[in-house]
Amino acid sequence: MIDIYQYSHRPKPHWSLEALMTLRALPFVGNKFTCPCCGWRLRAFTYGGASLKIRDLGYCPRCNSKARHRRIWLFLKQKTNLFVDRLHVFHVSPNYCLSRRLINLPNLDYVAGDHGNHPNIRIKMNLNNSPVHSESFDVILCNHVLEHIIEDHKAIAELFRILKPGGWAVISVPINFDKNTYEDRTLITPEERSRAFGEPNHVRIYGYDFSNRLERSGFHVSLDLGKDLDQHTREIYGLRDNENIFYCTKD
Repeated sequence: MIDIYQYSHRPKPHWSLEALMTLRALPFVGNKFTCPCCGWRLRAFTYGGASLKIRDLGYCPRCNSKARHRRIWLFLKQKTNLFVDRLHVFHVSPNYCLSRRLINLPNLDYVAGDHGNHPNIRIKMNLNNSPVHSESFDVILCNHVLEHIIEDHKAIAELFRILKPGGWAVISVPINFDKNTYEDRTLITPEERSRAFGEPNHVRIYGYDFSNRLERSGFHVSLDLGKDLDQHTREIYGLRDNENIFYCTKD
């Protein structure tokens, strides 16, 4: 097991990446939208990557945040203590648009884990068998990860295990509340999974029973629906009404 103080040192700033993203954002400066993840004022969103094409509710040209990342940032800012208290935070497979800000917050001991070599990762790991001590973190962030994991019950149990009593986790997944979770382990090719689950590397589509999956591991779950956000908030920050957040606590 790995103690939270024994992770690798904090990654160095990605100056070249930041410079390129700033240059890409300059043509998109405007007053129609605001990206809460980076604070830039924009006239439009893009298709992401190096694209300069405009896409409705797409990526922020400055930090590359998707609508779901902007939604998560607002939730964290408005409804949690993440920005005010001294906290140990574990971020599962983070998107750079979030990790670039969180890793520099002075009140956080921020640790990101993933199996790949992505920016700001401090520990390489498989979520189904994490090398982290039990009850190590005050906060866990796990967004659009579980739909990639075949044995998601093991991954959810690991999230519960490493969270401290009294801690909280923000979890989100693609979800269809009109149906039960659909998964089929016989579908193994990218083509089959794309047809069944919408993405070649997804292994299920979650449904209304997702809360039950979280609760079976011990979490207390409350749901924050994207459609409950007011229209002005959705418009100014470029949000979608189907980005839902499961706020999970541990007694």
